[in-house]
Order: sequence, then C-alpha cells, then structure tokens
Amino acid sequence: MTPPRKAIPSVALFLQGVRHYERELLGGIADYANLHGPWRFFRNVTYLSGEEMDPAELVRRWRPDAIIARESLPHRYDGILDGRLPTIYSPTTERREGMPNIVVDDAAAGAMAADHLHEAGYRHFAYCGVDAFFWSRLRGAGFAERVAGHGHRARVFASEGGREFFGWDRRHRVLLDWLAELPKPCGVFCCTDDFTLLVQEACEGAGLRVPDDVALVGVGNDESICELARVSQSSVRLNIRRGGYDAARHLAGLLAAPRARRAKAADIVIEPVGVAARASTDAAETRDPEVAKAISFIRDHVNSPVEVDDVVREVNLSRRLLYNRFRTATGKNVFAYIRDRRLEHFARQLLETNLTVSEIAYAMGYASDTNVARLFRKHFGLTPVAYRRKHAVAGSVSKPGAGAGRMPRTC
Repeated sequence: MTPPRKAIPSVALFLQGVRHYERELLGGIADYANLHGPWRFFRNVTYLSGEEMDPAELVRRWRPDAIIARESLPHRYDGILDGRLPTIYSPTTERREGMPNIVVDDAAAGAMAADHLHEAGYRHFAYCGVDAFFWSRLRGAGFAERVAGHGHRARVFASEGGREFFGWDRRHRVLLDWLAELPKPCGVFCCTDDFTLLVQEACEGAGLRVPDDVALVGVGNDESICELARVSQSSVRLNIRRGGYDAARHLAGLLAAPRARRAKAADIVIEPVGVAARASTDAAETRDPEVAKAISFIRDHVNSPVEVDDVVREVNLSRRLLYNRFRTATGKNVFAYIRDRRLEHFARQLLETNLTVSEIAYAMGYASDTNVARLFRKHFGLTPVAYRRKHAVAGSVSKPGAGAGRMPRTC
C-alpha cells in the first residue's frame, strides 16, 4: 500500500523584502525551507500587483497553515494575529505579546559599537536614536552602559517622532545644533544605517568632518546604504539570515506540535557578530599617525601570524613608545589587539566559508587548531564548532575562495 503523500505546509509571508533586513530574513526562511521542506509561500508583492490588499482578505484567499509577518502600519495585522494560525512576528515599534517575536540583541549591538569606537581611539561618545522604537531605546541603553564601563558618559539625541524623522524635517536644525555642541572628536553610534546616513549629511550641514570631528557607526551593515554615503559607514553586523532560518525552524515546530503554541512564546533572537569597519570610524591617523600605521599593518595582515616585532619594524617608534601610544589610542596593548583582530577574522571565516576549523587555523598560520580553539573560547565564550553551530546558516556559507571582492574589515 502506498503511504499517503505528505502535505506541503503553506506559509503566508507578510514581508515585502524592500529593506535589507527583510531580504535577509527571507533568505534565512528560504534556507530552512530548501533544507527541510518543501514549503509553499504566499506573498503580496505590491509593486507587481499594483495594490496592497488587506491581510485578512489575503489570508482568507490563501488559506495558509502559518504566518510570518513584519509589522508595518499599527493594527494592520490585528485581524490575522489572533492565535488561530501558528505565527511568527517581526516587530518595529513594540514587541507583540503572546507570540514569538523576531528581535535583535539590541543591547549587545550597542555594546559592540561602544567597544569599536573606544578601540578606534575615541573618548567622547554620543548616541542618536528614535524614541518611538523599542529596539532603538535598547541599543542606546546598551551603548551607554558599555561606554560607562570604559569610564565615560554617552550623550544622547533621541528624536521625538517615529518614522517621519528619517528625512529632512523640522528637527533637522535641532540635530545640527546638537552635533555642533558635541565635544570633539566624538564617536557617535546611530540606531540604524539609514539614520547614520542622515546624521552624516547633518554633519556636513554643520561643517563637521567625518571621521575627524565625528566618527559614525550604525547597525545592520546594509552595504547599499553604508557604501552610498560620501564617507563609507561602519556598521554592526547582524546575523539576520540566521534569524530568518531560526524563525522558520521555530514555525516548523509549531506546525508539528500545535499544543506548543499554548506554551510561553519564545523569541527568536538575532545576534550581532562584529563590526564592519569602514572609513567613518577610521580617523586614528589624524591624531597619532604612527599608531594608525601600526593598526593598518595589523589589519592588512590579519590572515598571517603577525608578531609585535613585525609591527615595531613598520613604525618610527621604539617598542616601548609604541606600546604606550598604542594603549593610549586603543585601550589595548599591541599583542592583545593583534590577537583580537585575528580571532574576529577567524570567526568570520567560520560563518562565511565551509572550511573546517583545522583548515582555517592552518590558513591563518596558527600553530595548532587546539591552541586557537582555546583562545577562541576565551574570547567568544564558545568553541569554534559551537560558534559556527550557533551563528551559521546551514547551506549558506561560501566555498573557499568564493566572493573574492574586498570585504569591510571586521573589528
């Protein structure tokens, strides 16, 4: 007797895919479906259909088994987010209680930005956010807490509006005045890459140089935005694609065990995985050109077993003087800076290639994979294998040598 054919789950995706964040979520969802499917997806692509239909009407037409929705207008999805279908929600303004939310570890993203600016030599700090969004408040809090841990205070500019602030409005003059009053040079963390671009344009309007007067770092690493800026923008990299994969996996569990929906909803958390360092935070040469030369040498040779003596030979300073000036500029000694940059490069190779731990260790000139695993665990709190298992999306890493274009530095 032929067993009955397994039904193909159908999922309504209320994600337009216009923004980088949504496209990455969709990519992760597709990764999961390709590995564990098949799944059938429904989407209302408004620029093709010419209209944006009511979600409740679309659900009645599609009759999906589950929903993944990105918040757009307030209350837009109230008619479908009633618990009758397994649902994953991606909030914009506030989390939605009673169902799994896709959220970023925003406090960790803020802390990562603070560490990056501190290591880049900045000792004045500020945050630009939007009060209307919960994630912006959390990013600012994480940033301020880490800045305080470094012995400093973060000044805050928080817009009074919501989405309408992402443009030139009546608050633009207020932003210009606030930037002009900051102590210089100042490291400024912005809540998104789009907002970072807005702030950079405001800096130009206020006659401030980026990064000499104001260094800027955003969140999301949307390369189309970061590279669009006149001064390319540094940004905290978020593992959004893995978040999409985990959301789909969680949804599969809800489909397989309907009773699980009655249990306490567990959020899907997107982790920050480093800072893509670009020109907007690369101003060290304006304050200490020899330290800047040393940092550039370390970054250019991050894939090689660089020693402190190699760095000393590249600068016009004695070993002791370089040590003192390097620590003053970055908060770390030369050895620790080399170690951390190489471990962060190692971590990126774990996520972006399918090389084994041993192959990466060999390619980077480590004496043994056991030694680097010990250092890696001390730095990240996870073994290399556990780090890859936690952050990488199965089937989405590149082959060795793929993507030969220049990548932003990861710091």
